[in-house]
Amino acid sequence: MRRVLYKVFSGLGESKVRQIQADSHQPRQAQLAKLFQILRQNSTSRFGCEHKFEAISNWNEFDARVPVRDYEGFRPYIDRLAQGEKKVLTGEEPRMFATTSGTTDKPKFIPITPTYIKEFRNASVVSGYYLLKNFPGIAEGVVLSMTSPAEDGRTASGIPYGSISGLLFKNEPWLIKKFISPVPYDAYLIDDYESKYYAILRAALQLPVALFYTLNPSTIQLLCRRLRTHAQTLIKDVHDGTISTPAPLGKTALDRFRPITRADPARARYLEGLLQREQFVPHQIWPTLSVVSCWTKAAASFYLPDLHGYFGDVPICDITYGASEGRGTVFLSPDKQMLALHSHFFEFIPEEEINQEKPPVLLADQLEQGKNYFILFTTSGGLYRYNINDVVKVMGFHNSTPLIEFQYKGGSVFSFTGEKITELQVVEAMKRVVAENRLKLRFFTLVPVYPTNEASASSDPFYELWLECDGSSIHGKSDVPRMEGSVHELCRAFDDQLRSGNSEYELKRKSLRLQPVRGRLLNAGAYERIRRSLIEQGIPDAQIKISHLNPKQEVRVLLADELMSCSAELMT
Repeated sequence: MRRVLYKVFSGLGESKVRQIQADSHQPRQAQLAKLFQILRQNSTSRFGCEHKFEAISNWNEFDARVPVRDYEGFRPYIDRLAQGEKKVLTGEEPRMFATTSGTTDKPKFIPITPTYIKEFRNASVVSGYYLLKNFPGIAEGVVLSMTSPAEDGRTASGIPYGSISGLLFKNEPWLIKKFISPVPYDAYLIDDYESKYYAILRAALQLPVALFYTLNPSTIQLLCRRLRTHAQTLIKDVHDGTISTPAPLGKTALDRFRPITRADPARARYLEGLLQREQFVPHQIWPTLSVVSCWTKAAASFYLPDLHGYFGDVPICDITYGASEGRGTVFLSPDKQMLALHSHFFEFIPEEEINQEKPPVLLADQLEQGKNYFILFTTSGGLYRYNINDVVKVMGFHNSTPLIEFQYKGGSVFSFTGEKITELQVVEAMKRVVAENRLKLRFFTLVPVYPTNEASASSDPFYELWLECDGSSIHGKSDVPRMEGSVHELCRAFDDQLRSGNSEYELKRKSLRLQPVRGRLLNAGAYERIRRSLIEQGIPDAQIKISHLNPKQEVRVLLADELMSCSAELMT
């Protein structure tokens, strides 16, 4: 049945693939058609009337009538929606709000309309078609994915809010849930952090997993670590047909898990053999595994060396670029992500010109290979010329349509004296240090420090590395006093790499306007505890992206609480 479903899926996707391939030769026409479709559908909404959508007949008029906005520019409209007002941003009413973190302490509520869901799924169909074409072994097994609850609560008017991934998962046909994604939705509703991961792994151990598919590579990393931590208990559960989650599951959840967690002594013996041979890792546990799909670019690339240790020769390819606000690309092959022409209307502002009073706005056919742009979304969900604050890079073209990759958030740049360090530069510098010195780090972030203490040796600013080592060790040293020299060496090597990768940083260091990088150690397990805290605050797992440069103040407070007191003077 599984192979039949994949064959049907491929057949249904062929028409969409043919259309997007044809339109990739003429992206401007395809994109303008999408724009006017969105404007016509929503011309009677409050926003459409205010901006006279019905009178817009070309892109220049659209550019003149509708200003570029960030989320705060849409918040008053979305607040009206949340209170129950009708036809505020779109002609349709939202089925839900997708929640995501914002630049302020208030979460963002992204309206999700029925037409927007179709746009979102359209990109999934095309991407899934090409993923299966590139990795046909996927059809031999099931998908192991991570999602978040579709409903975390309701607005004053009763509209649910939560995760769009949860909504999509819940609404999959029952055949898909049974044969393609059989881990029950109840697993993602488990409140206890440790129990959720345990339950998902417990179910997966008795499934022929062919595809790991989840946005955040750090989530996959955590799952892999839990395999090792709970190995004996998991194997015993497989043998006995039980689920020994740290926090007991309710009867409904247990009933949902029962069809895929029955006693299997033979499978347990196989797993026990792997454990005894120190081979209890994903690519051995699931010989059916064909590919791992997650974020692999920009800051996420820091986690890849660790993943390769768990997955061996199994390919790890980049998942498509997108967010709750919209789908930016479709997957064509492991090294090609094309602009999602049929999902939304996209515009671009050159990165270096974003701070101009009236920056130039370009369409898809006007982009240049190798250049960075801020991307703007216009969607059927009610976001028009929305600046998501993402910087993307044009990697090339498929026919005439740009291939793009996410680089970093627009705010992931810091500068004391004109050095303009980016998160990508920070990650690349650390990757080189880790590779050259064969180190293992679980997490790091670079924090800008401007001394205010008069007793300080210098009032010049500097950057401070906050590090969580693998097993609280560097070069295998587990006691903190002996680690000081290694941290000193790591910071010096990192500083050298940053100097070689950023000429302005090199100039500022050479001219003594910046002090050398210093280092502080985080307690063992700090990153996982902070992730857990953020999840408990309502942030979906897939959206937890702790920046490797100048993290948000609320995250920095959590990190500061995890700093080892004895490491405060390292690198002074």
